[in-house]
Amino acid sequence: MLNANLSKIPKDWPNLSLSTSILVNQIQWHVQIHRHPNPEARTILLIHGAGASTHSWENILPNLMQEFTVIAPDLPGHGFTTGYDQNLLKVDDIAFDLHLLLEELGFPHPDILIGHSAGTNICLALSVLCEVPPQLIIGMNPALVPPPSAYNMFLGPLIHPIATSSIMAHFLASTLRLSGSIDKILDSTNSALTPLQRSRYKFLFNDSNHINSALSFVAAINIPKLLKQSKEVNSQLAFVLTKQDSWIQLNSVRAVIKEYYPQAILFEEEGGHLFHEANPLRALEIIHTTIQNVHFDIKVSV
Repeated sequence: MLNANLSKIPKDWPNLSLSTSILVNQIQWHVQIHRHPNPEARTILLIHGAGASTHSWENILPNLMQEFTVIAPDLPGHGFTTGYDQNLLKVDDIAFDLHLLLEELGFPHPDILIGHSAGTNICLALSVLCEVPPQLIIGMNPALVPPPSAYNMFLGPLIHPIATSSIMAHFLASTLRLSGSIDKILDSTNSALTPLQRSRYKFLFNDSNHINSALSFVAAINIPKLLKQSKEVNSQLAFVLTKQDSWIQLNSVRAVIKEYYPQAILFEEEGGHLFHEANPLRALEIIHTTIQNVHFDIKVSV
């Protein structure tokens, strides 16, 4: 079921030609989807992190769609997805609704899940829900540890019942834009984004609903609960950690991965929290190499 939400998307939004809108379980999803003409092509699901949207995969999706069916939704309340319940922005709830979306799209068992930051947490939770687990999960800068001081300095004070109210979200939408706080937040990721890439986030954070959802999602993340489910994950795992990520510090997350996901493949790269946006070619190289080396007998190219 298509709706008018697509008319709200800027004409220069990344990969706009792939955008569609579909109503599932009272959520009006914005999804970018490429159905590969080869019916045997593998399916990849891309899940962005808190505060982002499909734009996060701007330079990743077009490459992957050459060989795969690719699905990239805006998470509930993020970007151009509307109709969510504000109380259902927990990782498990979002994973459940994503599962319903995938079933509606005709891809209930994606082969590969790729998530960024808290999107990785959703990938792990979703994999447990799938009757046929994904064969591979790749987590970029996975949010498997509590955020350190750099994060708390900018967003910590906002993750509070007062700040996550709709009234405060409207206030933040204007003050963040006028105060230059969005640039400061992006600077704190230690990622070399272009002015155009920064403008995407500024556009999103001009919307109080997006702010409210992003903050509510982050506030509801329950890392201990997710880690307790680690033995239920039956997919091959690969994680990309970056040395200059001040939001997900390398030493801390490496230790968690070795304890709870000891069989995972680890990549340690130069870069910040938005590594896949600032370094898409290297990110793609890691994705393709991992897919090729794990268990897929397919031709890949970068």
